Amino acid sequence: MSEPSVLELVTYQRDGTKVAELRRGESLVVGRAAPSDVVVPDPALSRQHARFSFTPDGPTVEDLGSTNGTKVRGQKVAKEKIQPGDLVEMGPAVVCLHSKLAGGSARREIVSHDRLMTLLDQELARAKTFQRPLALAVLHARGKERVHVSTWEWRVQALLRPVDQVCLYGPGALLVLFPELGEAEARERLKALEGEAPPIAWGLATSPDQGLTAHELLERARATLAGVPGPAAREAMRGQAPTDTLDNTALSPEMREIFATVKRVSGASAPVLILGETGVGKELVARALHQRGPRHAQPFKAINCAAMPPSLLESLLFGHEKGAFTGAERAQRGLFEQAQGGTVFLDEIGELAPPAQAALLRVLETKRLTRIGSDEEVAVDVRVVAATHRDLEAMTQAGTFRMDLLYRLNTVTLRIPPLRARAVEIPMLADLFLQEASRGTGVMVHGFAPSAMERLKSYHWPGNVRELRNVVERAVMIARGPQIQPEDLPEPIREYEETSIGPPDRTARPKGEAFSAPSPKTYAELQDQLKTLTQERERELLLEALRRHDGNQTEAARDLQMPLRTLVHKIRTLGLKKKYEAD
Repeated sequence: MSEPSVLELVTYQRDGTKVAELRRGESLVVGRAAPSDVVVPDPALSRQHARFSFTPDGPTVEDLGSTNGTKVRGQKVAKEKIQPGDLVEMGPAVVCLHSKLAGGSARREIVSHDRLMTLLDQELARAKTFQRPLALAVLHARGKERVHVSTWEWRVQALLRPVDQVCLYGPGALLVLFPELGEAEARERLKALEGEAPPIAWGLATSPDQGLTAHELLERARATLAGVPGPAAREAMRGQAPTDTLDNTALSPEMREIFATVKRVSGASAPVLILGETGVGKELVARALHQRGPRHAQPFKAINCAAMPPSLLESLLFGHEKGAFTGAERAQRGLFEQAQGGTVFLDEIGELAPPAQAALLRVLETKRLTRIGSDEEVAVDVRVVAATHRDLEAMTQAGTFRMDLLYRLNTVTLRIPPLRARAVEIPMLADLFLQEASRGTGVMVHGFAPSAMERLKSYHWPGNVRELRNVVERAVMIARGPQIQPEDLPEPIREYEETSIGPPDRTARPKGEAFSAPSPKTYAELQDQLKTLTQERERELLLEALRRHDGNQTEAARDLQMPLRTLVHKIRTLGLKKKYEAD
């Protein structure tokens, strides 16, 4: 077989990859800035760090007098012959030569983690609109030693469709987004990774059945990464968290009061309604109620009512008889029967359809249920804990939620404040998640740089505690030293801190008033004025959209053709919170 006349030079950095063709007889320079051919804007690299050449004798790498040096096979080199597959380290960046993929198609670039999360938000919105599934997978090579993705990511590339997206989750891990693939199809695709070295471990989460938000799916996928458990094991892992640490991390008065209430009511059987934004820890509180009460030795069964089709939800909750509907090949007990003597947690109770609301009300009143397709009643003894981020009282006024059901559910009501309202707990929670991530990944990171912690404390956390856990997990994976630095955090968090805790914005002016400023005397002054003008125009555009839709952020984001996640971030960073409601 003849030697290739072109190789692919793939540069792996924390924000993804850059792919460039290296042809025989040519060379490419990798460095921090132009005139390098491949630019990696990282201060650990020199402006022109190393030159890669494809000579008649084969490929070589030459260090160009860089400050931090160039390593091949772990040793610093001045000039060295390399082979496809060799790792060339230049500070935090890793460069590897690869042969062309099968069929000669160009290797796709791996997107940044921030970009993938934005794409995931967009795909989730699309999936909800068109009632289509999607899957998110996290992958890494098995083994005690961390294996860099450069040695195996080509295997992942080979199984991707044009619509799929992959990002560098860490030096040894990838995230893959599969739009419009359900669990069975995604598993079948990932099984193609088996049978070759190094062996690849993968965890998988699918929407809508296992999550409706980007951070929820990421958490679920990571939870299954140790293996690919079946439904029973997945149920046991769902929402798993160290409930014995709750009292220690509940530093705010509001959370201390919540857990004092949990202790008081855990021994009762009355229903409990938990209110709070997505990701604040509603299921964690529900599990605490179960584990600290007399039902702790019995099952805890949880279901997300928003993730289940209405046509299946009643069957899942109350069971069905054989032949009750098409596909009912055998009788099936529902969650209430499976949780006999224990607790049923109904997450997102506000999404229940009217027929399911009526059936649930009857079970709460009579302690008996009737399976679909049966005339016989079954006695059930369970405690019901429900949760939602919706305003159920407003829904009762609108006629979309039964008032009598609400009265049955809210015997005890717990309102969990969002993480931004209890920022005092962020350092302890972040440290807890850091310790968990260090143990789980084998990467020893021992704390946060003060500037990184300030950014965590100042961020508004739309995904709440779940988002904080995901952010810390990835920061541990990409950290370069013993402490997490600001650059290890996602871009929205870095940007938010810079705009939200800096000096007050004194450039605000009445709507429509022309922007004026003294003529700039330096280029830096001109840049500052342009930045201010851009922010003012952006502020006006977003405010007008929010006013048009009476403050409905989802509709405003759709009108602006921007992701909801981005709009929420902009509302905070541009200081728009509540302004559109006050006007």
